[in-house]
Amino acid sequence: MRCTVIIPAAGSGTRFGSALPKQFVSLLGVPILVRTLQAIEQTSAVQNIVLAASPDFHSFIADLAQEYGITKIAAIIEGGKERQDSIFNALQTSICADSNVVLVHDAVRPFITSDFVESIIEAAWEHGAVVPGLVPKETIKECTEEGLVVATHERSRLRAIQTPQGFRREVLVSAYHKARQHGFLGTDDASVVECAGFPVHVVAGREENIKITTPLDFRWAEFLLR
Repeated sequence: MRCTVIIPAAGSGTRFGSALPKQFVSLLGVPILVRTLQAIEQTSAVQNIVLAASPDFHSFIADLAQEYGITKIAAIIEGGKERQDSIFNALQTSICADSNVVLVHDAVRPFITSDFVESIIEAAWEHGAVVPGLVPKETIKECTEEGLVVATHERSRLRAIQTPQGFRREVLVSAYHKARQHGFLGTDDASVVECAGFPVHVVAGREENIKITTPLDFRWAEFLLR
């Protein structure tokens, strides 16, 4: 079974408040993206990485890969206007076409481990589509745009979804083509697959698998590495 990981890394990171896109910011001496790539590099069940990024950073990423010994990057492609466009572009590559399972992982989630990635691959092959998720700790309320509470949802039935999200290749490709045809824009890859009518299974996520989005996230990541 062959597995490719798609990493969309074309974001500007405006919420992070840095002139440099957050995926390239140094985290205790190593760029966040490199730390993410290193974790995937060490996962034997992954054969290839397809990275979607702004053309302005393609040579920079290639240099980082050489500097840090990242060998599994099979292609660096142009990212799209939306994250979903980047994933669609990646799925058109011959690398993904030759894969049985495709994972999509955030560039700024560097705390994944090989055993976690491998568990997602196995579950994706078994179920067709799988996402890791955590039961939220806080009470979740649905509100109107004006801030009025509509409903308070039962936490045991809710999940805060992480990446990597894993799919049989044909499931993800079919879902993305349907999304293009109907003009659907999802919040993550699972929502695209859900919209296409495929069942999505949720497995246990991991507390340490944080997404570095804000300066506070960055300080928490530094703490986890010390």
